[in-house]
Amino acid sequence: MPTVAIVEESSLLPERVLAAAHDFSERRSKIFSAVQPKYFEVHSTGDHSADITEGTKSGPVYNWERCDYDWSKPDSVFADVKDSNIYNPEGSWWELKATPKDGGSRVEMTWERNFKRTAKGRFFNFVFKHAGNRLFGKYAREIIDNLEKLEAGS
Repeated sequence: MPTVAIVEESSLLPERVLAAAHDFSERRSKIFSAVQPKYFEVHSTGDHSADITEGTKSGPVYNWERCDYDWSKPDSVFADVKDSNIYNPEGSWWELKATPKDGGSRVEMTWERNFKRTAKGRFFNFVFKHAGNRLFGKYAREIIDNLEKLEAGS
């Protein structure tokens, strides 16, 4: 299955980065631009888990995934895909890890995707395999920049 792994640095402490990864408030779309409010639904939340649907529409293309989030392990927020219009739930997940580095954080983001065998799934599988590192690298930096700006304004 195709995997994209990106490492970035943040001026924020790891606990702030991790908290943002499981912040399912109205701030979510301000941090994660691929999560559009219109396609965002909180099904349930617990002390260290959540059931969340997140989606995005770009032009005529609408993608969504429903994930079981788990942040019970130190330094990690893990999202296991349980339903999607583009990914097979078996083998599709993403994870954010944050550890201390130079007064800030080393942030690792990993996406593993098992695409459905549909026209849309095949297209996104091709894009993910051939441009995933570049696209997700840019997105990972955007997430951190968005979070740092929000935190600076708080």
